[in-house]
Amino acid sequence: MAAHKLSSIKSMKLFVCLIGVTSFLLLIFCLYTTISTPEKEVAPLSLPNDGYQNVVSYELRRSQTIVPEKYNEHQVKARIIRDKIKRLVGSGNPNTATVPPSEHRNRTFPLNRNVQIHYHGTVAWYKPRPTHPSSDRLIARIYENNSVSFKPNDEPVINTAFYPKRRLYNTSESIVREHFNEIQNCGIGTVVLGWQPNFSEYLLRTIFRVAEQYDLKVAIEILDYADRTIESIRSNIKYFVDGFGKGPAGTTSTLSYYTVLSKRRDLPLFYIRKAYRITDPEWKRLLSRNGILTIRGAASYDAVLLAHISSKDHKSMVRRAGFDGFYTYLPSNGANYASTWKNWNQLKKFADSYRLLFVPTIGPGYYDRRKYHRNVNQNHGITNIKRYRSNGQYFDVGWRTSLKNNLQIITINSYNNWVDGTQIEAAIPVFGFRDYLPGPPEKYLDLTQAWVEEYIKYKLNNIKLNKKTELTLSCYDFINSTIC
Repeated sequence: MAAHKLSSIKSMKLFVCLIGVTSFLLLIFCLYTTISTPEKEVAPLSLPNDGYQNVVSYELRRSQTIVPEKYNEHQVKARIIRDKIKRLVGSGNPNTATVPPSEHRNRTFPLNRNVQIHYHGTVAWYKPRPTHPSSDRLIARIYENNSVSFKPNDEPVINTAFYPKRRLYNTSESIVREHFNEIQNCGIGTVVLGWQPNFSEYLLRTIFRVAEQYDLKVAIEILDYADRTIESIRSNIKYFVDGFGKGPAGTTSTLSYYTVLSKRRDLPLFYIRKAYRITDPEWKRLLSRNGILTIRGAASYDAVLLAHISSKDHKSMVRRAGFDGFYTYLPSNGANYASTWKNWNQLKKFADSYRLLFVPTIGPGYYDRRKYHRNVNQNHGITNIKRYRSNGQYFDVGWRTSLKNNLQIITINSYNNWVDGTQIEAAIPVFGFRDYLPGPPEKYLDLTQAWVEEYIKYKLNNIKLNKKTELTLSCYDFINSTIC
């Protein structure tokens, strides 16, 4: 009897050990499968370089109707974790990362003025302590002045989530040259410069001078500075038209001008950040033909003015106030009504019905270092605007959505807004910072160049497939410095 009981205990122990070994082997198998399973790659942009006449757009080849893809934040986070596991398994030292070689190539197509990119003259690399500001005024200090003065006891804290390949540079003429060389090599023809009255006059003139050398145009975005009024905005427009605009007939200008067919004139282009903060009656004083401060009609300072919008109600404000169109600025899909990709078709229809210009803003992502609670009154009306780059897929979907809606002008946010993490400028892997791995530092410069080329070919092939002539072109068929 005792021998039988001992035998049963041994059998049970053996059974428990067998279950343990089986579970361990199953766990190893699942981990191996997770690490080694290849991800679904986005189809490359295989674009021939033998001219536009005989080429068919990659997007048109794939489908006559481009369906915008859905962006799933949970899937992106899971993919990022898998990427990190792969890199750790593949390298012995987890603190070092191998930077892939760049595939950056020289541009083989002409510059396009309708693809525009937001540019910051200076970058606020540091923020003061404490890292959790107790007042909104401290936040305004960083962004209004583009820099922060430190007290002796303050320790500089880097204010960016990515680390630039050029290190924490101060904007100089040589830096601007490098920036504009990369921008023109992407095929982008217009730089949208964020400006306010305290902007350095020397840096402003340097930017315009270098832009002319690289055949770039500069459009001005008037920021939401302190004490901004209709009078001050009119004065700002006058300042740029008088100082940087076209002179006598036949002269050229680095300031961005568009041929407006309905007015039979060339007019400068201005963006107005957070235009909704000024009331409709005030805007009418500037933008209606009978306004006291009007710039319309035969006035010397008439211009194409685009208003920044974020909510659905802002559409009507744009129409009532007399703007020529509107733009979205924020590149975070789903963060507010205007920045949500699925709403762009509705926004375009609204713009078409009132003969307005709808200019969407796309970007590679949005990732800043802000840890404190966002003030909804200062951050586009929302509190969660971070968007992962997903190895370029987020940027791709934004471009495809723009092409699907056949939009005429597209803005990119941004070339070097490192504070918000929307930059396409080269970034390198540094401990404690995000990066573009597994791509090279110039990944988003390469991707932008490919998509600008795709935008041009898509437009031209759309004309070719529909057998349009110069007499049958629509407003959205123009691809360079002409609007209705």
